[in-house]
Amino acid sequence: MRFILSIYYYIFFLVFSSSGNLYGKVEKNTIAIAWENTPRTFDPRYAIDAESQYLENLLHCSLIDFDPNGSIVSDVAKSWKWLNPKLLEMEIKDNVFFADGNKLTPADVKKTYEFFMQKKHKIPTPRAGAFKDLKSITVTKNTLQFALHQADSTFIANLAVGILPSKYITEDLVDSSTTIPGCGPFVLNKVKPNTLSLAVNSKYSLGDAPKIGHVEIKIVKDESTRYAKLRKGEIDIAQNNISVDKIKVIEKSFPQLKILKKPSLKTSYLGFNIQDKLLMKKEVRQAISLAINRPLIIKYLLNGMALEANTMLPPNHRFYNTQIPKNRYDPQKANKILDQAGLVAKDQAYRFQLSYKTTQNQTRLGIAKAIASDLKKIGIQVKVQSLEWGRFKADVDKGHVQMWGLSWIGFKDPDIYRYAFGTESFPPNGGNRGRFSNSSLDEYLRLGKITVNPEQRLKHYLKVQEIVANHLPYAFLFHEENYAVVQKNVQNFALFADGRYASLKHIYKTE
Repeated sequence: MRFILSIYYYIFFLVFSSSGNLYGKVEKNTIAIAWENTPRTFDPRYAIDAESQYLENLLHCSLIDFDPNGSIVSDVAKSWKWLNPKLLEMEIKDNVFFADGNKLTPADVKKTYEFFMQKKHKIPTPRAGAFKDLKSITVTKNTLQFALHQADSTFIANLAVGILPSKYITEDLVDSSTTIPGCGPFVLNKVKPNTLSLAVNSKYSLGDAPKIGHVEIKIVKDESTRYAKLRKGEIDIAQNNISVDKIKVIEKSFPQLKILKKPSLKTSYLGFNIQDKLLMKKEVRQAISLAINRPLIIKYLLNGMALEANTMLPPNHRFYNTQIPKNRYDPQKANKILDQAGLVAKDQAYRFQLSYKTTQNQTRLGIAKAIASDLKKIGIQVKVQSLEWGRFKADVDKGHVQMWGLSWIGFKDPDIYRYAFGTESFPPNGGNRGRFSNSSLDEYLRLGKITVNPEQRLKHYLKVQEIVANHLPYAFLFHEENYAVVQKNVQNFALFADGRYASLKHIYKTE
């Protein structure tokens, strides 16, 4: 009997151990990372979703880049200076090479940006809006001069676009079947269902060659599956896509995994379709914002890993308006506002019904349900719809929503307000998915963009934040921290404030 029990406990130990980490699951020279969604494009000229921009940063180089905190640093550009408010001179580095061994030339840079200057594209790209003031590009040896129609304080930051070899810059869309030699640290090696395989770019010339040989990007849409693969060692890194309640469990129970955290450039919000007959009423948006118990959501659904958001910009941003009133939880006032607006319940138990669309991410779904519960207390019935990412994103872009939950990720400049709320930024020309339009806001956004003097520019964006806070095209929710679950044998992975994976070129594995 004792022998049988010993065998039983031995088998139990083996089974239990198999649910933990097995470093052998992923080869030592390979890093496996989990993404929630497939990049929507392999063409850097069209990369506007997070995953596409993450991939762009790994496969391509650009004139400028951003450091872990979101500050501008050089990449292909060696130096730059404004000769006058409408003329930027930029010298590019010599001996930068594409993956096929061909040298990157100023002509490649020029043609990349001239693509955005075209008046019409066979396939419209929202990124062209960042270069509508670009008048001409002149090349002299290793120097380019960008002449603008008018001053543009955002121009340098917008130069973070992947540079393509000239012969690939056509009207045709670059897809996964097109082998394009980029100038980033990795090359796209193979595309399989739910997996993107990257290999080291042996010609990479903008820094040390990556220490790891291969990167496997695994598209794992289901969070429970991502969590299981992390525990089994089949995934090395999962960034911002494991629900925070599981983070608590990992911290306590899985010593083979480590948790990294960092303040982010991320703002989560509840979006409103301003063209909807109910949500076009400011009183409705105001009441909804007052009814959301943000502190409770942060405490219990976000594990305390967030700050309440009052504007698009986080409190440590140099353009943050400290005079914007703090969001407060006041359902009593919300009820009063709706009553005064004549939106009272008559023959039913609620005032009116709204739909709230979100993704299948468990944290996002939990937040949606919490907000629905909060709104029920002020007589608004909310139908929460959890959709697969592609369907969700298409519905939001096309305006087939009343309310939706999303986050702006990776923005560095306050010009994000123009992209999110400017009348010129209705999809497909930008990210104003709620179709909000305000002439005073448009004017301040215009002034903020063309004003080079930092102090004067700050005044314009203080006013921008004031107008948005007054009209509430969004209910800003919180600024969440970036976090990653990483196998303990993975070294040198660092979080970037904008969520990029730029540190992959520095990481390696220990035994």
